[in-house]
Amino acid sequence: MRNLDHFVMPVFELAHARSRYSALGFTVANDANHPFGTQNCCVFFGDGTFIEPLAIGNEAAYRQALKDNNAFVKGHFDFCEKHGSEGFSHLVLKSLDAADDHSGYKKHSISGGDILDFGRTFVTAEGQTAEVAFRLAFAKANTASDAAFFACEVIKSVPGGRGNLVNHANGVLATKRVVLLADDPQKQTWFLEQILEAKSKEISNGFVFDAGSAKVEVKALQKMSGLKASLGSELSLYALVLQVRDLGLMRDTLAQNQINVQETANGLLVPPSLGQGGTLIFEE
Repeated sequence: MRNLDHFVMPVFELAHARSRYSALGFTVANDANHPFGTQNCCVFFGDGTFIEPLAIGNEAAYRQALKDNNAFVKGHFDFCEKHGSEGFSHLVLKSLDAADDHSGYKKHSISGGDILDFGRTFVTAEGQTAEVAFRLAFAKANTASDAAFFACEVIKSVPGGRGNLVNHANGVLATKRVVLLADDPQKQTWFLEQILEAKSKEISNGFVFDAGSAKVEVKALQKMSGLKASLGSELSLYALVLQVRDLGLMRDTLAQNQINVQETANGLLVPPSLGQGGTLIFEE
């Protein structure tokens, strides 16, 4: 099975994301620029997963990357053209060999574009800088799907890790589950089995896959109360479920910062807002 790596959530401006995630009680990393015009300010967790709020930082470089068929930029552009500049666009998996993953995606006719190599500068919480590098292999179920996927191989990592960036005042520790919505979950199982390298297990209203210490759930959209129709999308990313040390601490943090929250059977649900593209659910 594949481990989860991170979750791409487009935002209109990084300042909005920084403000929102700070209000949610997270430590937010410094802004970082990609060589192809996008930029992020990530929220890292102790299990190695993270949220990547993504915005356009250099319009000229972004437009050139589109002309060059950069699959990362094209995925961002296609999502934002359909849904606006805020949302939950990509589920990213860890890779030990992205070139091999790319070959596999092509073999199964699920490739989402050419492989991508790039590097950027990483700034630690203490202000130290380091160069990091990545290789990405892209997959997509079909043109009717809003959810996109890629495998991320770390070519050059941060010396000493992410340090205090994984410590959050709200007590969030790790990713528990990612929830996707599908018009017909059964139709998505073959694709997800290929990219997750795990067999599906039937659950109420859908299917679940093991992804290392976390789970990936695919739920039937029409059976999820309170949600709008998927506007023709066969598969979309809906929610990120995060493990917290103390639900009471999380509840207090949200109340102090006047965050709109809904109580669930097992935790707290925070719907999307400016700077927060996907639904966040907090559970002990």
